[in-house]
Amino acid sequence: MKRRIIILFCLGLSVSIFSQHVLKVATFNIQNFGKSKLSKTTIVDTLSAIVRQFDIVAVQEISDKSNSVATAFLKKINNAGQYHYKVIASKRTGVQTDDISKQEQYAFYYNSDIVTLSNALLYDDSNHDYFDREPYIAKFSTKEDDFSFIICTIHTVPEYAVKEIGALINVAKWIPTKFNSSDNIIFCGDFNASCSYASPEQLQQLAIHKQPYNWIVSDTTKTNLSKKTCAYDRFVVTDTLLPKIKGYQVLHYFKSTNVSDHWPVYIEISY
Repeated sequence: MKRRIIILFCLGLSVSIFSQHVLKVATFNIQNFGKSKLSKTTIVDTLSAIVRQFDIVAVQEISDKSNSVATAFLKKINNAGQYHYKVIASKRTGVQTDDISKQEQYAFYYNSDIVTLSNALLYDDSNHDYFDREPYIAKFSTKEDDFSFIICTIHTVPEYAVKEIGALINVAKWIPTKFNSSDNIIFCGDFNASCSYASPEQLQQLAIHKQPYNWIVSDTTKTNLSKKTCAYDRFVVTDTLLPKIKGYQVLHYFKSTNVSDHWPVYIEISY
C-alpha cells in the first residue's frame, strides 16, 4: 500500500504527521479476452504485470463462453501464490433475447491484502432493456480505515454508446436499492465515449454528465492504440468521491494490439 506522508511544522515548536492511503483503481478493456489469448505466455505475462500494479482492475470484454478464463487468469496474476489477488466475475451479459449476440463477461480483480468485496451484481435490465451488455456493480471496502465505495463497469455497444451511457443514470438510481448507498460511486469502463461514437456535446447533455456526477478523464485523452485520439475509456464519480480523486493516468505499458487495442486507465483515490 502506498502512503503519502505530510509533515506540518507549527511555529517551529511541534510536528504532526498525517498519513494518507492511496488506492489505485483501473479500468481495462482486454480486447477479445478468451482462451486463445490466455494461451499466449508473453501476452498473459504482460496482462498479469499490469493487474498487479493496481488495487482493483475492472476488466471488460472477456469473450470466453465457458466462463473459465477469468479464474484461469487469476492464477497467472498470483504467480504460484506470490500475490494475493482475488476475482469476482459476472455471468455472461446480454441476458435479453435480442442481446445474445453481444454477450461478454466482466470481472473485478482486486488485491485482497488491501480491499474486501461485499457484494457484486449484474444490473437487472429485464424491464427496460437499456443495455446490450448489462453493467456490473460491486461494493468494496479498504481493510484499513474501512473506506467503502461502489464500482459500476460497462462496455457499451459503439453504435449505441450515447444511449447506453445516458442510461447509466437509471443504474445510478438502482444501485442504492441493492447496495444501501448512493455515496462514493465510480462508473468506469469502455464507454466508447469519443470520436465517431459520441461527441462531447452529446455527452454533456446527459444526466450522468451533470451534478452530482463528475467526469474525470478528459475528452482529449487518448486511451486506445489506434492513430486517432479517442477517449473511449472513462471514469465518472459522485460528488462524495471527487475530493478524494488525486488524478488519472493512462498506462502506456505495451505497444502491440496483440495485447489489447485499449490501454488501462486508472485513478488514484486518497482515503
